[in-house]
Amino acid sequence: MGANTRTGRMMPSYIDDRLIATIVLTAIAAVIPLFVSEYVRTLIQRCLLWIPPTFGVYIIYSLLRQVHFAQSIFIGLGSYIAAFLAGKYFVTSELLILLPLSLIVSIGVAYVLGIFIMRRTGFYFAIMGIAVTMAFWSLVYKMRQITGGSDGISDIKNPSLFGIQLGDQGLYYVSLVVSLGLILLMRRILHSPFSLQLRAISGDLQKAESIGIPVNGMRRLAFIVAGANAGVAGVLLAFSYNYVGPTTFAWEFGAHFVQAAIIGGVNYFVGPIVGAFVFVGLEFLVSTWFPNLWEVVIGVIVAVIVVTVGEEGVTGIVKDLFGRTLKRANLEERTYSDGK
Repeated sequence: MGANTRTGRMMPSYIDDRLIATIVLTAIAAVIPLFVSEYVRTLIQRCLLWIPPTFGVYIIYSLLRQVHFAQSIFIGLGSYIAAFLAGKYFVTSELLILLPLSLIVSIGVAYVLGIFIMRRTGFYFAIMGIAVTMAFWSLVYKMRQITGGSDGISDIKNPSLFGIQLGDQGLYYVSLVVSLGLILLMRRILHSPFSLQLRAISGDLQKAESIGIPVNGMRRLAFIVAGANAGVAGVLLAFSYNYVGPTTFAWEFGAHFVQAAIIGGVNYFVGPIVGAFVFVGLEFLVSTWFPNLWEVVIGVIVAVIVVTVGEEGVTGIVKDLFGRTLKRANLEERTYSDGK
């Protein structure tokens, strides 16, 4: 009896509500393709693939307080690697080659760009990110013989894994596993000494330097982490859309991930996840009903969120509503018990 009681007391310390929620949501994501149409499954797949680049924006903002518009560079790199090797030239469609290759290229490009971009903060950091994306977009747009120019590269067949050609459902599960893996990696990074050093840098740069933190190296490493997330997602997004064009590099596309992070809420770890699903879902719904107005609608929503709840986003709104509902229910239960 005593052993059972002791075990029961120990259980709560090992069971985390967030862990349970993660397991439940992952299970739902794993079984939902069996009960929805192909189009809905593809939409959910794109939501999953938007999470890693949105997390890149979240990391740069939450740890360094900088607005990162340059994620489209790395999504473009990953997408064009997949388009060239699996589409236009059909060298290989093996994900075990494409994903590591995209990761290496993204890290290399992020390292070089970070030397220049991460030297600036605030307004100038955002402007430099936009300027670099415009340079990449212009190169891809004008190198028509290689990149296809404004026409891009289409008809990208599904990839293979371990030499086995994946169907649409197989690609969905690969996207789910990759997205979940990157989410767990981001959680580990955000609970590491690395994140504490970045917070110290954003709080007081001179003081961080005085205590021995390599400011430039740490900032550049954060930029590399964000770019690597987007580069890996870019490969799978190319297969998801079956098309890659120069707009992938456009700064406006990078701004969409900033909007997704704002909508989700940059004060919460789940903010990028919520933001990715809300943004892609809104894009689909609004563009279906009002094809020429979806950007206006999303812009208005972002503006309202910034003015009303700021960094809390949709996650903060839901948390506040849930807290009020729970508080009201407890109050009613206490009143009923006292009256009884």
